[in-house]
Amino acid sequence: MGIKAKFYLYLLATIALSPLLWHVMLSVYQSSNVVDIGFALLILLIYLGLYLSIRKDFLSPFTDLQQWVNDYNIDQSARLSNKQKTAFQPVATAINHLIDENQYLYDDMEDILHKQVQRLSKKSASLETLYGVSSKLNSMHSATELFEYFLDVFMQMTFASSGVARRLINDTELHLVAQKGVIDDQGQQIDVVSSACFCGEVAMAPDSCVQFSVHTCQKCVGKKSEAKASVGTIFIPLKYHGKTLGIFNLFFDSEPSLAFDERALLESIADNIAIALDKARLDEETKRLELSQERLFLSQEIHDSLAQTIYSLKLQVTVLDDMLKQGNKKDAGKKVASLQLNITQANQELRELMCNFRVPLDPRGIEASLENLVNSFRAEENIATYLQVEGKFDLASETEMQIMRITQEALSNIRKHAKARNVRILFSAEPQCQLLIEDDGVGFKKDTLDTEVMGNNIGMNIMQERASRIGAHIDIESEVDEGTRVIVSFGAGV
Repeated sequence: MGIKAKFYLYLLATIALSPLLWHVMLSVYQSSNVVDIGFALLILLIYLGLYLSIRKDFLSPFTDLQQWVNDYNIDQSARLSNKQKTAFQPVATAINHLIDENQYLYDDMEDILHKQVQRLSKKSASLETLYGVSSKLNSMHSATELFEYFLDVFMQMTFASSGVARRLINDTELHLVAQKGVIDDQGQQIDVVSSACFCGEVAMAPDSCVQFSVHTCQKCVGKKSEAKASVGTIFIPLKYHGKTLGIFNLFFDSEPSLAFDERALLESIADNIAIALDKARLDEETKRLELSQERLFLSQEIHDSLAQTIYSLKLQVTVLDDMLKQGNKKDAGKKVASLQLNITQANQELRELMCNFRVPLDPRGIEASLENLVNSFRAEENIATYLQVEGKFDLASETEMQIMRITQEALSNIRKHAKARNVRILFSAEPQCQLLIEDDGVGFKKDTLDTEVMGNNIGMNIMQERASRIGAHIDIESEVDEGTRVIVSFGAGV
């Protein structure tokens, strides 16, 4: 019978017996009839039974429920007693079940939170490691230093007993760059053909990735050390845009573990190393190309100026020798004076070359550098030279250097050929960056600009090449007796 039915039954019985109980009690009070007394006692016993039943089914469970509420506020694991067979037993069982479910949920949430904290801690550690990798890559000065440092990093991360790092050279050979740990030089090969060992096969595979293998490369660790590193190898290939750049091989004397997140971290570090290696290669090629171009520029300028002057001196010395042999002292004296003049010119040209390749960049910026150059040119050549700077400039150091060298070359041409009285230099930032150098000298014919000037005058070619190096466009305008204009345009809109 349910709680609700029991409650109504007890209530109806109490209500029904109350008038009868009062009637019997009144009869007992008015007379001392034994029957009435017995009947009154029976009614009292029934009332006592109803009270005990109500106390058991309602009063005691409510008291226990109130006590459990107080205990639960202190300890959430407190439980409600459901051992007594009362009408409230299902309620107590249901409450205890909810307590158990809540505890399970709490334990699960705590476990989930703990795992989440561990995962975030690992991610934070991985990000910190990658940040350290990026910072270290920026401070590396050579590929050998890079391989040595990160071989040590990988060994500490994986607890490897030994390891080697190889760099791919000639697209076919893996060259030993760094080694650490239990390595036997006897039997170890410095250069390994990429197809001659398992390391090479892993490194050159199209879909190579960080992986573990039971193979151990004797060509990497040597003969005596192979037994000490025979458990297996972790291969960390370096690839960039599908091209193999090298490989790290880590050897173990106890079985290693390589979790998914650890593998991902190793791959991320390897990707960063590969990018740094490729950037270093490109920087090295760029520097080599720049050095080659600078040497070409130097040779061109020497050929165009100093070499021709020295060759002229050689011819004049031959003529002087003939004059002296013929006893023509008068003409010989004139020739000596001419030689002295040409030697002075050669010395001046040599000083100009040295000046051109010592770019006087002022720490205050391109404006101050141009001002210094103009002041020096005005003082040395006694030519009225004016500089006008319009706007603010924020140029790369390479752009500033090439602008200075183009200006130097233009002033050098004015010194040698223009016979100018006035020179104006305008350097403007808007609407696009532009450098204008113009003079009022003798100029040259416009139809000879492409054939003679740009073909024979190496200085003009050098200015054109310097402009192209910074993505600039150069125009040279000239007319006979009307001077020359050199216009260099660069930046937005070129």
